[in-house]
Amino acid sequence: MKKAWERVEREHGGAGTGAPTDSIVTVIRIFRETGEIKTRRDLKYVCFGLSIPIGGWCVLVDVRLLRYVFERVRDLPKMRRRIRGFRALLSSYWGFPLHAGQTRDEARVGWGVLRSWLCAEHERIAQSPEPKRPWFAVLTRHTMLLSDNPCEQFGADLLRGDSTGLRDAIEGLAIPVNSWVQEEAVVAQMDAGCLLKDRAFQQTLPALLRIGVGCGGVELGETLRRRCVETLVFRYARCSERPEHMALRDAAVSHIGNPWLYRSRWRDDPSREMVSAWLKHRLISDFFELLSADGMGDRRRMDYWLRFAPAIEDMWFALGVNAQHRHSEPFDEFRLRAQGRLLALDATTHDNNAFVMQVGRYLLVEFGAKGNAMFVFARDSLDQPLLNALHSRARASVSVHQLKDSRHIHRMIHSDSSGQTWEQKFDDDLVPRIGWRPSVAPRGIGGPVRRPRPQVFSPGTWRSFARSHGLRVQDNRSKQGALWVLGVEQAGAVAAQLDAWGFRCRAPKGWYKE
Repeated sequence: MKKAWERVEREHGGAGTGAPTDSIVTVIRIFRETGEIKTRRDLKYVCFGLSIPIGGWCVLVDVRLLRYVFERVRDLPKMRRRIRGFRALLSSYWGFPLHAGQTRDEARVGWGVLRSWLCAEHERIAQSPEPKRPWFAVLTRHTMLLSDNPCEQFGADLLRGDSTGLRDAIEGLAIPVNSWVQEEAVVAQMDAGCLLKDRAFQQTLPALLRIGVGCGGVELGETLRRRCVETLVFRYARCSERPEHMALRDAAVSHIGNPWLYRSRWRDDPSREMVSAWLKHRLISDFFELLSADGMGDRRRMDYWLRFAPAIEDMWFALGVNAQHRHSEPFDEFRLRAQGRLLALDATTHDNNAFVMQVGRYLLVEFGAKGNAMFVFARDSLDQPLLNALHSRARASVSVHQLKDSRHIHRMIHSDSSGQTWEQKFDDDLVPRIGWRPSVAPRGIGGPVRRPRPQVFSPGTWRSFARSHGLRVQDNRSKQGALWVLGVEQAGAVAAQLDAWGFRCRAPKGWYKE
């Protein structure tokens, strides 16, 4: 695109340039104060400068002034002058900072008004017998650029690696290299990719993701990167098979936010739940692989807690001195993924760390250093300083003594006995307490974790589950309908069991099983 713009400047004498910016700004300041344009030169400058920000303000913010400009252009005595005014306004249209974070909503509204006027005026000019310059024919080929979906026409071609149409528009209309057009072309490519069938979409996803996060040759602002990632996550969540996609997971956490910490940013529940599950698995694995005190992975504890990931509603990581200051790619990536859920762990050895899990009304605490027990707390019994630390947006500190407080309701040791593994003993206590059972059985004596057993959904099991959790149920199966659990927001353990039984979430009504 940079080369194309340089060629436009060289071959067409900068068809999209108007006048020195300082002169334009001076004229616009006077126009803002007086509400009038006295000369044709001033009109030209205003037309070129509609989108130039002056102290956070631009002409597009004031629709009254904008319509005055349109009237002055349309009242010009000769068609060729009206065409020149049209082209100057078109230049402002291309140059508007549509996706910039500081752009005011009122300016975007004015930009939409400008687009509508340009579209209508293009039709009027096209019907005129006045000779047209070559750029007008290019605009006629690409009138979609004056619509609500300006770059939709380029999406499928760009997905195939064909930029001919976009290049034709860029060069023929002298669209600046930093225009929103290139950004919207990226969005159009995302949308075209999302229309593919599942397998083709997943094959194209790595390339789309690189483009969507700004690594595809077009610089994207944070707002647009977030929009692209949201589009891709939304589509992936609707694939029939959704294996964990690590690059998509990390992009979603970086550009949308941690799905527990920034829940309101996630407008789509299935997308949020999918990334939340991926993130839980990754963070649990990180803790036991990276943060064990002896530097060796603790596979048994990792396997044990991964079984409970669907029921874990929130988690925090209290880091000792070593983990806080260690810099390597795995540690840096862990801290990035766990952003907003990191604490400093005080009053312990430098190599100790703590993993705090919220499961229903309980808080479970594991430590990185082996030989430490696992502590179970009732959330309503926690002291206020600890609660404040857990829910602080700033990096707070907790003492190891707070996480081993005598008010715990149970203390469990990672020690096998002759008849049971510690995993089996933990399950015997935790499963009845939290009212949820993992789909994978715990490790037995002399054997690894067994594979998942199918969930049994029977009338008796369903009635007992719904009654024990106080679910609001709507059963339409006798009318060839679905079995509904009303309300999208369910406790983690409930949501996990519904998912295991084949229920699907549909906002805003709730969960259904056909």
